[in-house]
Amino acid sequence: MKKIIQFFRTFRYLILAVFLIIVTVFAFGVSKNFQFVRKSEIGVSAVLEKIKQISQLDTIEMYFNEILDYREAITINDFEVPFTEKSFIFVVKAKVQSGIDLASLTEEDIQIVDKKITLTLDHAKITAKEILEYRAYAEKDGFLNPVTNEDTLNTLNAFLLRLEKQAEDNGILEKAEENAKLALEGFLSLIGYEEVVIRFKE
Repeated sequence: MKKIIQFFRTFRYLILAVFLIIVTVFAFGVSKNFQFVRKSEIGVSAVLEKIKQISQLDTIEMYFNEILDYREAITINDFEVPFTEKSFIFVVKAKVQSGIDLASLTEEDIQIVDKKITLTLDHAKITAKEILEYRAYAEKDGFLNPVTNEDTLNTLNAFLLRLEKQAEDNGILEKAEENAKLALEGFLSLIGYEEVVIRFKE
């Protein structure tokens, strides 16, 4: 009799263990499916909101060291008046930034199919250019023609205008787009997309 009672107790525990295993497996499956559904529910509006929080994606900086040689003299009918030449030499350090304006992104620029997302972005542009420091050397005043602060400002402003073209010639825009693609691919992969396509507007 005791053996029969012990058998039923053992059998009851076995049934209970099997039940717990089934419940655990079921709960895990539901949890996994729930997580999958949550990731799948990240739609166009949510993606747009997350990306716009970044706003400006500055992805590359270039630094330039330049020597600027300034010379100017008083002229009369294209004739340079002797001893009126003024001059100076600047050593300038400057920085140029480039990136993508994500604030202009719209829902039409985002396409989602299952776990694939495609973003169409504006091309990179110069977002900032800045003179970090400059030093003047060999400054020389001309007769009745001294070096002025206006000469300094005009020289530095002209340099900034050339600097943007110089940065573009060095491929800053292409590198900014390449870096933006890598950053956004990583970001969108983290929120659940298995295939990320980044392209730029024509």
